[in-house]
Amino acid sequence: MKPTRGVVLLYEDLCDHWLRWCREGNLTSLGVHKIALPGQGSVDALLEALEKPNGRRIIDKLEEAGVDVEYELHALEWLLPRDLFAKNPAMFRVNADGVRTSDCNLCPSSPEALERVSEGAYKLAKILRQKSHRYFVWLDDAAKAGCSCEKCRAAKLNGADQGILTANAIAAGVKAYDSQATAAYLAYADAKCLPNIAPAENVFLEFAPMDRDHARPLTDPADQRGPAYCRLLEDLLTVFSAETTHVLEYWLDNALYSGYKMPPVKVPFYADICDADTEFYSSLGIPHIKTFASYICEEYHTLHGEPPIVEYGMILEKYLGL
Repeated sequence: MKPTRGVVLLYEDLCDHWLRWCREGNLTSLGVHKIALPGQGSVDALLEALEKPNGRRIIDKLEEAGVDVEYELHALEWLLPRDLFAKNPAMFRVNADGVRTSDCNLCPSSPEALERVSEGAYKLAKILRQKSHRYFVWLDDAAKAGCSCEKCRAAKLNGADQGILTANAIAAGVKAYDSQATAAYLAYADAKCLPNIAPAENVFLEFAPMDRDHARPLTDPADQRGPAYCRLLEDLLTVFSAETTHVLEYWLDNALYSGYKMPPVKVPFYADICDADTEFYSSLGIPHIKTFASYICEEYHTLHGEPPIVEYGMILEKYLGL
């Protein structure tokens, strides 16, 4: 399996510059993302945009150039529509206050909920029509959003277990559409712990240390968060294969650095940190590394000129090869 050297950006960031940036940075993968606060219908907005005239123009050109275009989406509320709550509230989570709510995610102890999620994943894969066999379909973008119902508590399902059960359902759905499909388990938010439940055979790990200190290498002993993430990743690699694991970093996440407000600032790319982190990840045998590169778009180029995509790509080549 060839290594992945990639970026993940917002659909709105797609512009013709990315055709050149991917080529000059020797990037093999571009992920399409949508900022997705629960209740905003972000997946529907993306799907509508894709079906407009020229909605897939740049995506098609990237794929023609040999770049794997994949979709990385917080999609649980699309897979399990919130309006089903009135008919079957048991499919939805019980929050920490003991209240059954449809605000986000699901009850993973509900077979009906998992079946709906699997059916939704099949439907979403069919609509997206991506050529890659790797699917990144995630829980809602929310923390402290697991289920605390009697069944989940009796089964002692931690955040990772709830993520695995959901990822397994998603994996079954995308495989029904694409026999070669694999699906991501996202180690993020409530899932920053070790699962007790085994992932399905076609589920791979995606590691996303969002709340790390972005101004220090992950291995810096002066910071508690980074080494804790290192230990978590090493523990997770006792459950998942390093060869299929993906890292999703934030080295170029300009939405984060811009405070999620346009216009974008000039991205503060710390090449030494990216280098140290990539060296650590590759030392564990992980061949698939990406960074968010949101808000690097046409407006960014107008305001700030060339982003550090080539420099980033050279660091990945140093450790992952071509």
